[in-house]
Amino acid sequence: MRILYGVHTQGQGGLARAAVLISILERWGHTVSVVTSGIKPPASYQFSRHTHFQGMEYVVSRGQTDYLRTFVKWARELPRLGSSLLGLQKMLDQFDPELVLSDFEPLTANPLLRVKCERLAVSRPAALIDPGVLIPQGHEFERRMVRTVIRLFTSGADRRLGYHLEPSTYRCLPPVIDDEVRRMRPVQGDHLLVYNVYHTQAGKPSELVGWASHNRVRVIAYGFPEVGRRGRVGWVDFRPASRQDFLNDVASSRAVITTAGMGLPLEAALLGKPVSVVPIPGQWEQFVNAYHLQNAGLAQWLDHWDYSAALDQPCRLEVPSPWLSQSPEAVLERIVPSLHGHKDTTHSHATPVWRVAA
Repeated sequence: MRILYGVHTQGQGGLARAAVLISILERWGHTVSVVTSGIKPPASYQFSRHTHFQGMEYVVSRGQTDYLRTFVKWARELPRLGSSLLGLQKMLDQFDPELVLSDFEPLTANPLLRVKCERLAVSRPAALIDPGVLIPQGHEFERRMVRTVIRLFTSGADRRLGYHLEPSTYRCLPPVIDDEVRRMRPVQGDHLLVYNVYHTQAGKPSELVGWASHNRVRVIAYGFPEVGRRGRVGWVDFRPASRQDFLNDVASSRAVITTAGMGLPLEAALLGKPVSVVPIPGQWEQFVNAYHLQNAGLAQWLDHWDYSAALDQPCRLEVPSPWLSQSPEAVLERIVPSLHGHKDTTHSHATPVWRVAA
């Protein structure tokens, strides 16, 4: 089957899912052509067939989405967006896909495209407009703005499916967990792992360094874009981006505190780590993620970067629910059941390793 896979690159959750799912699809014998839009993807993400287009990036100021500037930016860039759509239409005519999967990518899910096959919008944001998924009260302006953007980015899809922590509706999908994480054997270490990827007024590197020195706690920190040169500062080791090193540091940590995305908190919790999440101010989807993670018992929701509270949270050693234990292959089968006959079953039923090693 020829599959067009679209992924938005503002944030790396979609790219991480794409790297896992596309590898499986190609192993099953499908031809996958990847379309990305937004920020140019990092070099660490490589796909055999890949085209990048200028897309609809949203404006982030001091760690918050600036909705007014975002909509003004999109209005000014309509000619460039039209050029990207024409380029994608030409690519579609040549590739002639039999299925389009769009992970919050606005070009591949645009209603102006002429597509002969089914288009599925498959993403975490799609769950946030599912009427059967419980959404917390509050932040009404941000809620309306984000849900408007989600509908815009998925407006041409035939169906919407959303990654969620529980099967609230038939449109919900289990989160995609890399088999590499499933195979890891975590150990109890002595360091606090901190992941903060946005410029924010709270959670500054200097505050983290001061807290670690005062409490004499070893810290491994990722993200922190305001830190130029990586290395050790007092008790804090600021490390460069590396997927493998990052996973190893999570698996050997004492506890994890991070912004309220979905990927890292879920991976760390399933590795038995105490997880604390701090939603980025003004980011409504992070507010909802924190609510869902806490309700599922996978993380504690903190309003600020309270590193002491992160260390005080007890360790989690429970085996995950069957819903969260599903392999990426099983998730793909839920998205498109007809792909089942193509799969390589060598690793699809591997027993996940979630317990802390002795």
